[in-house]
Amino acid sequence: MSDNNTYKVKDLYLSAYIYASQKPLLRVEREGSTCWFVYGDKASCEALASAYWANTAVGNVKAIVDAIRSLKDLVFAQR
Repeated sequence: MSDNNTYKVKDLYLSAYIYASQKPLLRVEREGSTCWFVYGDKASCEALASAYWANTAVGNVKAIVDAIRSLKDLVFAQR
C-alpha cells in the first residue's frame, strides 16, 4: 500500500475509534516515546477523524473499548 494512502495518528482514543470502525491497521511506528498508529484507506480515516473531532462520531462502544485494550497491548508488547 502506498504511503499516499496511509493515515497516521498518535491519539490513542481517535485511533481506537478508527480501529473499531474496521479500518486496516498497517503497523505501529515508534518515534522516541511516541507511538504512531498507521492505517490504510486514508480518505475513510480522515472522514472518521473529522466526525470524531466534531463530536458527531457514532460507533459501538464495546468495540471501541476493546480497540483501546488491543492498541495498548500492541504498544506495550513492542517495548
